[in-house]
Amino acid sequence: MRSPQDVAPRVPISRHRGRWWLLGIVIVLIILLASLRSLATLYTDRLWFSSVKLTSVWNTLLGVKVGLFASFGGLFFVLLWVNLIVCDRVSNSVEGSDPEDELVRRYQRMVRPYSNRIYAGVSVIVALIAAAGTIGEWQNWLLFTHAQSFGVSDPQFHMDAGFYVFKLPFLEFLVNWLIVSLIVVLVFTAVFHYLNGGIRTQRVTPRVRPVVKAHLSVLLALVALAKAAGYVLAKYQLVTSNNGFVEGAGYTDVHARIPALELLFWISLAAAGVLLWNIRRQGWTLPILAVGLWAFVALVIGVIYPAVAQAIVNPSQNSKEAPYIERNIVATRVAYGLNSVTTSNFAASTSLTADQVLENFATLANIRLWDPSPQITLQTFNKLQYAHGYYSFQGLAVDRYEIGSKGHQTLQPVLVGVREINSSGIASPTWVNTHLQFTHGNGIVLAQANAANSTGDPVFDVKNVPSSSSDGLPKVTQPDVYFGLNLPGYVVANTKEDEIGTGNPHYQGNGGVQLSSLLKKAAFAIRLGDFNLLISGQVTHDSRIIFVRDIQAMAQKAAPFLSWDADPYAVLDDGHIDWILDGYTTTANYPYSQNASSVLVPSGSGLPASYNYVRNSVKLVINAYSGSMTFYAMDNDPILRTYESAFPGMFTPASSMPKSLQEHLRYPEDLFSVQAALYGRYHLSSPDLFYNANGAWSLSPTSGAGSPSQPISVTITTNAQNQAISGSITPMSPVYQVLQLPGQKQQTFNISDAYVPFNAGASSQNLSAFIFGTYDAGAGPKLQVYVTPGDQTIGPALAESEIQQNSTVSSDITLLDQHGSSVLLGNILPVPVGDAVIYVRPLYVESTSNPLPQLNDVITVLGSRVEIQQTVSASLADLLKAPLPATGTPTSSSSSSSLAAATQAEVQSLLSEAQADYTAAQAALTSGGTNALAQYQTEIDAMEQVIQQADALLNPAGSTSTTSPTTSTTTTTTVPKTTKSKATKTGKVTSSALTGSQANPRT
Repeated sequence: MRSPQDVAPRVPISRHRGRWWLLGIVIVLIILLASLRSLATLYTDRLWFSSVKLTSVWNTLLGVKVGLFASFGGLFFVLLWVNLIVCDRVSNSVEGSDPEDELVRRYQRMVRPYSNRIYAGVSVIVALIAAAGTIGEWQNWLLFTHAQSFGVSDPQFHMDAGFYVFKLPFLEFLVNWLIVSLIVVLVFTAVFHYLNGGIRTQRVTPRVRPVVKAHLSVLLALVALAKAAGYVLAKYQLVTSNNGFVEGAGYTDVHARIPALELLFWISLAAAGVLLWNIRRQGWTLPILAVGLWAFVALVIGVIYPAVAQAIVNPSQNSKEAPYIERNIVATRVAYGLNSVTTSNFAASTSLTADQVLENFATLANIRLWDPSPQITLQTFNKLQYAHGYYSFQGLAVDRYEIGSKGHQTLQPVLVGVREINSSGIASPTWVNTHLQFTHGNGIVLAQANAANSTGDPVFDVKNVPSSSSDGLPKVTQPDVYFGLNLPGYVVANTKEDEIGTGNPHYQGNGGVQLSSLLKKAAFAIRLGDFNLLISGQVTHDSRIIFVRDIQAMAQKAAPFLSWDADPYAVLDDGHIDWILDGYTTTANYPYSQNASSVLVPSGSGLPASYNYVRNSVKLVINAYSGSMTFYAMDNDPILRTYESAFPGMFTPASSMPKSLQEHLRYPEDLFSVQAALYGRYHLSSPDLFYNANGAWSLSPTSGAGSPSQPISVTITTNAQNQAISGSITPMSPVYQVLQLPGQKQQTFNISDAYVPFNAGASSQNLSAFIFGTYDAGAGPKLQVYVTPGDQTIGPALAESEIQQNSTVSSDITLLDQHGSSVLLGNILPVPVGDAVIYVRPLYVESTSNPLPQLNDVITVLGSRVEIQQTVSASLADLLKAPLPATGTPTSSSSSSSLAAATQAEVQSLLSEAQADYTAAQAALTSGGTNALAQYQTEIDAMEQVIQQADALLNPAGSTSTTSPTTSTTTTTTVPKTTKSKATKTGKVTSSALTGSQANPRT
């Protein structure tokens, strides 16, 4: 202990204490001003969460972040402050003339009188820095404190998978944070011991007071204990290591690294004991010996020994790694939902019988002819459904609806687009126009994806402004779109200004935040940097500011613990527009599962960069008018159950979803892409076959949609010097189709992809298998794989090659791709029919000066045969070398009689429907109502359409082919290929129903 004479006299505290308070107030005001925008953001975020009924989520997230910051900050403050106080208490006065001694004396004279304040200030500042990094651990903390059981144990340590997913990440952070904090405290302690004279350096050897040695030994012992805990956790972390052939603890991990970590654990404990013993000895020999031995052993058995063991394993890797490869296969299948894939054999014949065509008529009638690619159909939508420059379609989605007149509706594929506000199209973008008047989009547009009118344009069943519906689709009663895709910035609805649109000039929904006080207006003005919000007389207390109106941003803001699919889609439900987003629960800590970063996924995918487990656990429904958000829990996933525990009341049971929405759920594209890519390798259950990739598949390459000369794209990987070091063929994008899967009796809405042999070159791209994903609201997602013989059927890329090499197709494209016109090809569509696969590729023509892609031809491929015609039916008829009735060519008199009877019954039904429409028209005309004439015209149009359908059934010879778009009983004749002239053709492709009949143009 220090003697009283060794202690420097303390300067009395200033009597002008008020000056300190004044200075403190000034500092607080400066901090508040500097933080004003952050405070405004915090407040307005709280208002936003309240507006979408998720206040409890905001409270929980804020509480956890503040709690972590305060807890870890307080812990570090106490740890550092106590050690600095100890430094002060054991300080020593110095004597001598060395510069170093003079430095210590100056420090003691100037600082010692205020040491308590200075130590506290230093501890606070460093604690704030140390605590700042802990805020980002909010998600791991929630998982840690609400952990659930997976009911599956890892094969190495026999721990429940929930330990690795929920517990281990936060424990690892805690240990690492503690080690770093102790090292920082050790450094600060050593520095202040030096300033207090406990460590002297200006001699032959540094001189350290015994009490200082004891103090530093305690801190080093704590570091050793924390490191021992780290070695324990590092052992468990090996279940997700990538040291072996596959991810997970491999041969070297199990036989070298785990024993090494266990030995290092005991050495760390021994080192801690030696350091604690040094408190009594107060020398340097024991600490140096303990730390040196620890470092040496860590190098030898922690680094060198595993490297040598791996070198020994490599020559016989296939046999030594076999048990661990098997573990990886089992775990990966479970983690990605690949353990319940249904597999069937598919003959992949190159010929079709008439009966097979008859059985698959519905599939052929629903072949998707309009490609949702932005360079094709999106352009067509934006031009044919143009209303005003301030509206645009951001993208198109593929869905399915029941289409047709009452009693004759069939499931058909459609393309769906939402007419959203386009701020760049506002002619005079003043503040009032941009933020108060042009506030929302208008309407949804649905076009039959399997049909075109006589000019090659889409058949729109929901269209125009104001919206009108036909073919049995529901009317749009609420067309206003305040929330949608790619909507930046903000708008203020329900102001004194009339909003541009066809509905109510003032917003009547409850979306956004009501600007009911001056405080709210000021907060948003500060956050958005726009003080017009504060001073504009057009903004009232009833106005609502919508500042988060992009649905993907809304989803990410409301549930940042979920990942979101990159492809939301709109649904017309009960007269209004809903957006559906697919939410994923993911983790990178599922034991022995392969990380998805090793496979190709779609660019722009909403899935994280690193994960080895995924479930489509949530379907989020956002109302396009009100912005209301409903999170439906679709899975009994343990990660989702954890979040349900952390955020009670946030998720709604799947059973509560309206049936009208359930009918439009689909298998999400991002998830399917990852699953399909992984299953190409992980359908192999034998470790030997897996190791050699014997029988593995790759996703088939294609050239995609675009120019006929567009090559198959290749992804090039470069090094730091931008030199190409590897290349991989970009796989085809999954396609959504309505079709009847092999072995099934009904059509379903599917997403599909195709496989070719693993690492296949251009000469070996035969079809290996198909994979289909379907989604049933009751049963959830389902994957089905159809395996082909592999060496008999061409894959999509070879089908494209057959198209390019076909002289007729080449000639037709050459004729069309000139004189101001250009040709575009859609994505190639594999369509299973019977036990064969037909490839279909639509061909579009557009003007080079004013692009408006129009459907011109349909190309079909079966084996090495390629045909091109104006209709699907004509192209298929040429492909099969026989005229095709819509339900198949009868093979006997009995089937002909059945077809005739069915046709007669259908005609009778259509005529009865026409009579009903006529009666309704007359009733409307005599009613004398305000809408009498409009109703009369509607009923007459419906009557004429039904009569045309009946006439098409009775007189098929008058056109290339005829059909009823609302029935599946039709008759067809085929125009010979030689009568078709591409150079002079004016009537383009008609309905894609097998008959290819001409659909009535909608106006």
